[in-house]
Amino acid sequence: MTRRRRTCPRPGAPVALPDDDDILSEILLRLPPQPSSLPRASLVCKRWRRLITNPHFRRSFRARHRNPPLIGFFNDLVRSSFFSSVLDPPDLIPAERFSLPLRDNKQWKIFGCRHGRVLLYNREQKEIVVWDPPTGDHRRVAVPPEFDNEERTIWNGAVLCAAAADPSHVHGSFSSCLFKVAVVGVTSDNTQVFACIYSSETGKWSDLVATAVPFVVYCFSHPGTLVGNTLYWMPLGRGYGIFEFDLNTHSLAVIDLPSDAMKGNSWIVLAEGGGLGLAVLSHHSLQMWGRKVCSEDVENWVLQKSHQLQKILGQRSGAAVILGYTDDIHVMLLWIDARIWMLQLDSLQCTKLWETRDICWNHPYATIYDSGI
Repeated sequence: MTRRRRTCPRPGAPVALPDDDDILSEILLRLPPQPSSLPRASLVCKRWRRLITNPHFRRSFRARHRNPPLIGFFNDLVRSSFFSSVLDPPDLIPAERFSLPLRDNKQWKIFGCRHGRVLLYNREQKEIVVWDPPTGDHRRVAVPPEFDNEERTIWNGAVLCAAAADPSHVHGSFSSCLFKVAVVGVTSDNTQVFACIYSSETGKWSDLVATAVPFVVYCFSHPGTLVGNTLYWMPLGRGYGIFEFDLNTHSLAVIDLPSDAMKGNSWIVLAEGGGLGLAVLSHHSLQMWGRKVCSEDVENWVLQKSHQLQKILGQRSGAAVILGYTDDIHVMLLWIDARIWMLQLDSLQCTKLWETRDICWNHPYATIYDSGI
């Protein structure tokens, strides 16, 4: 009986690509979610480009990589070029590619980034803009004059996908993903805080909701933080607290801060395990607080962890300030000793970005960049 020899490919011989489109798509879905991955893969051949540009593949790619990479941040000072990439070539995004699609940049204020979109406001024109930087697409929405006038001032806002409360939702473009915008402001006598919501589905603003404040409030300078389907802002004024805007019930409430939060630089974050949290930077340490239900169904602040900056950075540190935070991927930006650091709060991995003596708010921007094809 004659044995048949198994033929093996010669060393270095090219491996044949699978003929089945479904198998090839599964392979391509495993590419890393970096800005250069899909554009470079689409150049391999016409077949790969056809698969990668398919809308179903795009949705599947976003669904597989639910934690998008941080590709850079927007400076709080809006100008013609106010984006800085944190990635190295070939993933680095040139600042000019994310140029603002507006004429007079000086009149615009950036309120924050979330779900791949950027929210800006022009008080003189009473207009908000929701912007998708990778595509350049944007939506303009007029703000009713009674929301921002001599009696009331809008100070901040937040953009989010309309289905943000659904954990299975995959964020996409304007054509496939509706959005909401919430704005928050203060009355002229500094005794009340108000908020309202715009829905792209209805094209309408909700009624204003307002609540009296237990202390004088001047403004809201920090971007809001989304926890579940509730937005939180920290005001500046003659007191301390957090304002809670429940997007389900359209109600406002005031939450006290832990006493230690009044001694340092604080920022509202996602707590360990979910829920409302607070990061407090003080005395060369980073404290992480969480809001927990204690006895008799009463919620209290609990110190979850405390980290020494020296251990996080691997070196001694001096003056430190929190510059920004994104609830998309739980990343914080810090200014320490004239250097900007990027801190992943889940892993405590800290990366030095660059040196600067300027201290201003920054808005971390995370997204699946698949628009260069």
